[in-house]
Amino acid sequence: MTTTTQDMAKLSNEERDILHDVGFDDPSARAATSVLADREMRMALSNDPGVEILPLSEALRTYDFVQDLMFGLVSPDENEHIAMVAEHMHDPLGHFVWVKPGAKVRLPVQCFTLLETPQGRQFTHDVTLIDEGAEVEMISGAAVPGSVHKGRHISIGESYMRKGASCSSVSIEHWGAAMDVYSYGYAHLEEGASSRSTAIMMAPLTHHLSRSHTILDADTNAVSQAIVFAPEGTERIIETETRLAGEGARSEDVARMVSVGGRIVNSAMLVGDAAGTNGFLGCDGLKLSDTGEIMAVPSLRARAEGAMLSHEASVGMIDSEKLNYLMATGLDEDTARNLIVTGFLRLDHGAIPAGVRTRVVEMIEQAKSGGM
Repeated sequence: MTTTTQDMAKLSNEERDILHDVGFDDPSARAATSVLADREMRMALSNDPGVEILPLSEALRTYDFVQDLMFGLVSPDENEHIAMVAEHMHDPLGHFVWVKPGAKVRLPVQCFTLLETPQGRQFTHDVTLIDEGAEVEMISGAAVPGSVHKGRHISIGESYMRKGASCSSVSIEHWGAAMDVYSYGYAHLEEGASSRSTAIMMAPLTHHLSRSHTILDADTNAVSQAIVFAPEGTERIIETETRLAGEGARSEDVARMVSVGGRIVNSAMLVGDAAGTNGFLGCDGLKLSDTGEIMAVPSLRARAEGAMLSHEASVGMIDSEKLNYLMATGLDEDTARNLIVTGFLRLDHGAIPAGVRTRVVEMIEQAKSGGM
């Protein structure tokens, strides 16, 4: 189904502006697009026969196998938040994305969630299936309009990558300053699958718990990076667990964290369950003021002979020598600091679209000045 003017009319100009900040592009330039606003799937369309994109409730009615994917990687009573989402699933709310076997998807697939009701409560469950031998790039985001300051969002994401599948993804969020957000992500990569993901967590909010659990089968490869920013008044708790469950599985998980008075706790666990596995954890933190806190807690657990696991962690302030050197070239102090922060976050990584990189730099400047 080709994107039409009627499809675009389902989004207001304000909604398009909000979504643009978290990576949205004209659906005609995307293989598929879905937009969820409050409790309504505002748009779900595909321009590529290799991609099926539906509201989760419709996918459950359309395909029998979707019911086996939903809560296939996590129990509905895993914790109080997940139980809360499960109890609200009388008419399940969320995105379902299916990249069909062997599909080589040329354009990105994009999925977005909006919370537009002040003091709203939103519970979502997304299910993604990248089938055997399929290749795809995905862009996702979550946001609120400027009128929404407070609210609660709880999400579950379950991702399945079948044998030999490949996915590159980037996600970016922009919540309200006084919001509570709880994100739970679960992924299973089957033999020979590979993924490369970037998560960008920049905007201020009161509290964010992000917890993920990934299982890697034989000969899989997963590379992930998180770019985390905590202005004053923001608390982010990030918990990850990666299990190298099959022989030859490889992973690299790097978090780059910047605090301007906010608190970041990053707890990362890497488990080598099979021989011939190789994994790395990197946790790097940069403080821009004396207030705030960054805590990096990398953990390794080798359970099989020949599992090679390693980690690096560092937390510190901006190097005064680097700052003075840049200022000596004629830059003012704020510009020099921004340049150092941008270099620390390595925003030129090819996995991050140019438009998103530009927006992240703007968000850094706004957050430091209290303008977000």
